Amino acid sequence: MKQILLIIFVVLCFCSCDKNNYEFPMANVNLYLYPNNVEFNGLHIPGNSAKIDGGVNGILIFHDFFDNYIAFDRACTNDPLNSCEQIDIDSEQTNNLTCSCCESEFFIFDGAIITGPAEQALYRYQTTFDGLTLRVFN
Repeated sequence: MKQILLIIFVVLCFCSCDKNNYEFPMANVNLYLYPNNVEFNGLHIPGNSAKIDGGVNGILIFHDFFDNYIAFDRACTNDPLNSCEQIDIDSEQTNNLTCSCCESEFFIFDGAIITGPAEQALYRYQTTFDGLTLRVFN
C-alpha cells in the first residue's frame, strides 16, 4: 500500500503545473526592412529604434552600439494578449524597456526582467542584416 501511495505521489509531482513552461503566443514574422529609409526614423544609426506592425502586439527594433539589430515583440509577457500591455523604451532609463500598463521593466539588450509583475523575459525575434536589408523573423 505504501508503494502505491509513493508511486501516485511521484506521478502527481511530475504532472504538476510548472511555471517555467510558459509559452508566448505565436505569430509568424518574416519581415524585410531597409533601415536607411526615412520611414524608420534613423534606425541605421546605433542607439536608435523603430516600432513596426507585426508579431503579437507590434515589434520594437533597437540598433545597439555594437551594430546589431535587436527585435522584441512589444507584447509584455505579463499578459501578452492584452493590447494595453505594450513595451516601449523608457524615457528616463534608455537601457530599459517599460510596459505602459503593468509597469514591468526589461533590459533593452536581452529582454531580461528588471522588475515585475512580468515573470518571463521579452519575446525576441531573430534578425539578420546584410548591410542593406534587415530581416526580422522567427
